[in-house]
Amino acid sequence: MASYTVKAVKFKAVDESGIDWTGSDEPLWVFTANAGGRVTTSRSREFGDVDSGETFNFDATGNKNTVWPVARDTKGAPGPIALAIQLWEMDQGNPDDVAKKTEKALNLAQWAPVIGDWVGKARGVIRDSLNNLIADDLMGSRTVLWSARTLERRLPRPGASFEERFRFSGKSGDLPFDVAGGPDYDLWVRVRRIS
Repeated sequence: MASYTVKAVKFKAVDESGIDWTGSDEPLWVFTANAGGRVTTSRSREFGDVDSGETFNFDATGNKNTVWPVARDTKGAPGPIALAIQLWEMDQGNPDDVAKKTEKALNLAQWAPVIGDWVGKARGVIRDSLNNLIADDLMGSRTVLWSARTLERRLPRPGASFEERFRFSGKSGDLPFDVAGGPDYDLWVRVRRIS
């Protein structure tokens, strides 16, 4: 049976939040993975002093940038791949608390054991409750699904991979409201077939 991993590769601050000259962003990425009904959350480090136009790589040392099926995984898991990604501004607040609150809000496996259902419900949770936890600091959210069929087609053999870019901005993705200051961030992830 084929197994896969997803790694966060890099992000670009196309346009930081607010007016550029007033200060920099301190972004933090939170990744909530659903692999076969098991929901786990990992987070990046807080990136400090991020300005418009800058690109940052995620730390790949020791597979720290693996975000699906679980953090630092090297063996992978069978598809489908369901992943909810949030971009937070960390001017205030504790990064670990943000990750815990995100995982608690998105721990939908008990209500949606089918991965596709989980993705649909995750968007609703983000729309209805997650943004209420720390709405001022949530800059963007995307929930993505790569079906088993899509993975088989795009990654026909072990070792094959593809990169995908996602835009986090304004009302893009799962957010039902305009983010103050209209940040634009691009995130690249790499999906790899392990076996």
